Amino acid sequence: MRTSASPYTFILGAMGLIPFLCATYLSWTNQTFFDRSGLYLFITYGAIILSFLSGTLWGQFVHRESSPLSIYLLISSNVVAVAAWFSLLLDIQVLSIALLFLGFISTFWGEARFAKQTHSENSPYLTMRFVLTLIVCVLHLLVFYPSY
Repeated sequence: MRTSASPYTFILGAMGLIPFLCATYLSWTNQTFFDRSGLYLFITYGAIILSFLSGTLWGQFVHRESSPLSIYLLISSNVVAVAAWFSLLLDIQVLSIALLFLGFISTFWGEARFAKQTHSENSPYLTMRFVLTLIVCVLHLLVFYPSY
C-alpha cells in the first residue's frame, strides 16, 4: 500500500481535527455558527470526512492486485460512504453520530487489516491514522454524551 508519511500528511491530518473540535465546543456550549448547531456541524463534517476516507481506501485498493480481502474492502468502503450519506438523512442526530462513529472505526479497521496483509502495519501513516481516528472517536463520544 502506498502511504505517504510526508509532513504535509501529518499537518493536513491534524488540521482536519479543527472543525471536529470547534463543532464539539459549540455543541457543549449550545452555541451556533451561521445559525447551525454544533451537533449539525459535527455530523455534516463527519459525513464529509468519512466519505473522503472511504474514497482514499478505494484509491489505495484499486491499484492493488485483486484478492478476496481487497475486494471485500472495496465493497466495504462503498458501504461506509453510503452510510455516511445516510447519516445526514436521519432525523435523530444521536443515531447519526453513532453511525458515523462506527464508520470511522470500520474505515480504520479495514485500512489496518489491509496494511497487515501488505506488511506495512508499522508505517508512520498508519500510526497517524490510528491517533486521528482515536481523537475523532473520542470527540464523537463527547458530542454523543450530552445528546443522550
